[in-house]
Amino acid sequence: MKNENHIFRSLEIIESRITEKLTVENIAAGVFISKYHYMRLFREIVGGSVMEYVTKRKLTLAGKALLETDASILEVALDCGFDSRDGFSRSFKAYMGVTPAEYRKYGLAAISQTTVKGRSNMTYSKTTDEILRELNNLIVIAKETAQQARKCDLPWYKEFWCNIADQTDIHVENLRGELDRVANIAEHPDEITNRFRVIKAIDDIAFIFNVISFHAGLTIARANPDGYQKMQPLCDKYLEIAAESAMKSRKIAQFFIELSALIFEDMRKTATEKAVLAAQSARVAADMIKGYSYIKSEIANIADALVDAPISIKMLDDFLFRLQIISFAVNTDVLRSGGKHKAMFDGIEALRNSLDDAVEFFKSLPAQEMEAPLIGTAKKALDDIAFQGNILFFFTRGEVSDEKLGAVLDSGQKAAFDAICGKINELIQFAYGAEDASALDPIADKCFEIRADLLAEAEKLDERGGPTKLLADTFGLLGDKALRCGDGCKFQDSTPTLR
Repeated sequence: MKNENHIFRSLEIIESRITEKLTVENIAAGVFISKYHYMRLFREIVGGSVMEYVTKRKLTLAGKALLETDASILEVALDCGFDSRDGFSRSFKAYMGVTPAEYRKYGLAAISQTTVKGRSNMTYSKTTDEILRELNNLIVIAKETAQQARKCDLPWYKEFWCNIADQTDIHVENLRGELDRVANIAEHPDEITNRFRVIKAIDDIAFIFNVISFHAGLTIARANPDGYQKMQPLCDKYLEIAAESAMKSRKIAQFFIELSALIFEDMRKTATEKAVLAAQSARVAADMIKGYSYIKSEIANIADALVDAPISIKMLDDFLFRLQIISFAVNTDVLRSGGKHKAMFDGIEALRNSLDDAVEFFKSLPAQEMEAPLIGTAKKALDDIAFQGNILFFFTRGEVSDEKLGAVLDSGQKAAFDAICGKINELIQFAYGAEDASALDPIADKCFEIRADLLAEAEKLDERGGPTKLLADTFGLLGDKALRCGDGCKFQDSTPTLR
């Protein structure tokens, strides 16, 4: 206890003199122990060197000044005890994950706003600092990518990429809203709901950027070679963001899983009422759509599931994801039609609002029993593969709809695509019903079979076969994922699959 008192007293000295040129010697002298004894105690109790901690506190105060004042970056650097702007900028980026200019421009999270108050608080603070650093970096990358997307000046595709940029900004802002929750965890480690929301927000970003990249890839596959080459780097960039955010999601979820369980239970009675209203909205939305059978069918499937299946927050979230994917496709088809079909899709917004209301009901309940996420398990892999299969099923049916390839396919090609869709549906149902790793190898075989069938049809389509080939390649990647998960039941890949 005496040793800890020395260290906590030294932290008070550091805080009171943080803008000065502090050294280990003068801090140790302030608590009346030798330099080397102080350095050893500090590392044992705080977990790091003295000067690392001093620099961390200086950078935290600098971040606060960048957000709350109009002082120049050089002025902030000098006020916080740094000798130059360049040296300050290097240290700031290494600690915060972004440059001072990016930090100020995007209003990012200030790391470690308070000083440590105890051993457990210190341990937790180190992890939350790392999370914030990674999230700050992810937000900047996504925002910069959205700006690049808006610079596309190709006819028709300009509006397409601007729409994607708008969607990117919306999802990044949702993620930004969770930064304060992470920053407060060291002070309030019992806030289980906040942990759930942080994990979900990061996982959502990983998922949606994969979908954006995949959907954009399907769309630009129809462009001429020059346009395709110009736009492919943007697809690749979104894929990189998805892989990066997926990695962060797994790391952060693994940390939080040690602290609490995260799935709601015992809420079905009132949730069922909410689901009935959502099902009614889905029926109305589907009835409004004329043609576009693949979209109409997907919404009708959501309505059926809302009535027939047990309601859970995971299921409702999955429906919201599916609705986002449907909306991506709708936006593209409305653009292709010149806007004349827009009104028939107005019911989708009412459905989204109804589902949002049901989800918010779950989140607002005071008594929340949660269970740990199934990270790294065979069941988690099977659920993800089934969910991704549903997305690919949706896009495959979309490609052969009357609004796209359906108008040019002969009867034999239509029959071939119908057979492929049947195989995809079998794959989905098998994955949903499976319980253990023994199902992963046959799932991989089925994915590779579907890939071969799609490649054969893409070859027949010649220059129109680009989107079909991309679907085939993605089924191949899904098969690869199933094999890897079967080997270790770990979800460790960074391949360009959808979830």
